[in-house]
Amino acid sequence: MPPFASRLYILPLALFLLLAVCSSPASAQITPEQRQELTQIKRDLAKVSGLIRQKEIDEAASLLESAEDQLKTIAEAAGLEPDDRKLLGVMPTIERYRKALENVRGKAGGGGGVSFSKDVAPIIAENCLGCHGGNNPRANLRLNTFAGWKRGGQNGLLLRPRNANASLIMARLLAPNPQQRMPRGRPPLSREELQTIAAWIGQGARYDADDDDIPLGELANRAEMEDDPSIVIPKPKGDETVSFTRDIAPFIANLCGNCHSAQRRSGGLSLVSFYDMMRGGDSGRVVLPGNREGSRLFRLVGGLENPRMPQGQARITRKNYEDLIKWFDEGNTFDGEDPRTPLREYVKTEAEMQAEQFASMSAEEFNKYRFDRSESQWKRALPNDSYAFVQSDDLLVLGNVSQQRLQQVDEWGQAAIGEVRKMFSAGSGQPWKGRLTIFVFKDRFGYDEFNLVVEERRADPKMVGHSKVTGQFQDAYVALLDVGDDPDAENPGLRANLIDHMTGAFIKRAGNTPPGWLLRGLGLAMAADVQPSNPYFRNLDKLAAEALSSLGDPEDVFAEGTFSPSTTGPVGYTLVRYMLSAGGTARFVRFVNSIVQGQSTAASARAVYQSSLDALARAYLKNLASR
Repeated sequence: MPPFASRLYILPLALFLLLAVCSSPASAQITPEQRQELTQIKRDLAKVSGLIRQKEIDEAASLLESAEDQLKTIAEAAGLEPDDRKLLGVMPTIERYRKALENVRGKAGGGGGVSFSKDVAPIIAENCLGCHGGNNPRANLRLNTFAGWKRGGQNGLLLRPRNANASLIMARLLAPNPQQRMPRGRPPLSREELQTIAAWIGQGARYDADDDDIPLGELANRAEMEDDPSIVIPKPKGDETVSFTRDIAPFIANLCGNCHSAQRRSGGLSLVSFYDMMRGGDSGRVVLPGNREGSRLFRLVGGLENPRMPQGQARITRKNYEDLIKWFDEGNTFDGEDPRTPLREYVKTEAEMQAEQFASMSAEEFNKYRFDRSESQWKRALPNDSYAFVQSDDLLVLGNVSQQRLQQVDEWGQAAIGEVRKMFSAGSGQPWKGRLTIFVFKDRFGYDEFNLVVEERRADPKMVGHSKVTGQFQDAYVALLDVGDDPDAENPGLRANLIDHMTGAFIKRAGNTPPGWLLRGLGLAMAADVQPSNPYFRNLDKLAAEALSSLGDPEDVFAEGTFSPSTTGPVGYTLVRYMLSAGGTARFVRFVNSIVQGQSTAASARAVYQSSLDALARAYLKNLASR
């Protein structure tokens, strides 16, 4: 073959191969205009769900057919198959809606009667669980699971299978008196809903799930998703940077809940739960997973479309907006347990947010927080009094006494911590989160002002100290009046006063507050061990006997509030002393730990002393009388 002939042959072949590659489906691309058309198709498809719920079956079918025709036209022009990923998943969306439509058509054409899961459970879940849920149900009737239906309540059995007229539930739902009719305080069930429940009972009240303890909300959720598989609950993949329950749900509940509640449903849209959000409203789906440009919720909240939401109130913050973008880009996943959980339950209270803040603080940060808070509390109570302070590993001693006195209190305090640690076998770390503050006031006026301003109470005239430790250690302090170092029958002296209330603060550190007799009694007992010759303690037996002379029921000696603040200490001291002598230190420590862990005093006495409170109290009173 001549050279020029081979060149003529090779060139057209290369051109042919190039054209073949360029026109292959693998390299086909859609244009920006086609992408816009596809987004609009998905937005139109979102209306199908609303049409199905409104029983507008023909309109839904027509919309699906139109969308499929448009999709095929775009796919043909782009040289792609209709199910190609480049077409934004429109075909899978059409197929899901087509299945939903077929399910509804099949149900409308007859079937196997009324289903508890699909027909009855959603009615009850929406109307009755507010009063008859799992927590403190009225009339002891729990309707949140079918097991509760079978048990009935205090008024008897709920159901008479095949006899709706004799079933208690129908009598309650149909009661002519609004005060007796259920659901109480809400509109009566519709005629269709009543007929559904009555028909189910008439057919035998059969339960069509596999477990009596499945929550009704979950049953309704399963049933609706079976009927409408187009409702998608995207599951987390594990690499999300935005959490729906933590970052999205709270601001949606706060900003959108008023207009899109279960009662109001503006535009047919409820935003009570994640499931409601994904179900959409009258105009169809408002969230298309992974497609924020085509999702009506983002377009309205993000300002891409008017009217901007929420209307007539504060807009979302910049952080809300950025979190919303990431949530859409990451697939709109739901990281909760039940998509029907009200979004309001994900809104943290101020106390919960504060607890999270405290939990994340380092020891150094908490020590600084403690100093700043203590300084602020002092300035609020005594703005005109200067103060000094001393800090050690566990203590911040702050007051308007001399620096030398503060140093002495710190040394006494460190010794007291060592003794209480030894008794309770506590570790060597800070007993409280952050240092324990010890406020020391040089006179009665300062101590009383602190009680008035910080504690918001008027102190008992005989009160010379107290402690406060809150659950998250927002506060952890002891407040003391400097009563000097010469104790007598009525004055314990500053060191005994310090040991008394520091011991109480130590016991409170677990978050539970034991009864006053135990806090004061153990504190005074610890102080008496350090100062056995202190005359104050020799007078406590007499004061306790006087306080107990008017006691009615012996068991009341253990009850909170039986004694005044001035007599709680003497009674507690003698009671703790008796329990220590009767059962030993180890047993008493187990008793205290049981109460600190949340057990009642009676349960702790039974578990540790194998005794009732009445028997223990009588033995104590007999012992005190014999002294």
